[in-house]
Amino acid sequence: MTAEESWADWPAILAAVPLAHCRCCTCNGMGLDADSRTCRDCDGTGIDNHGA
Repeated sequence: MTAEESWADWPAILAAVPLAHCRCCTCNGMGLDADSRTCRDCDGTGIDNHGA
């Protein structure tokens, strides 16, 4: 498989995954994790302070 072939599916994959700009990718901007405790990645703010 060439490098071009391995990247061929990425546009479709990225289009299928909804990402909100500046929202925490762990809690999706809610500030809470699955256990209803404060999200450890954004410290409960819901804002992505860590960059990409």
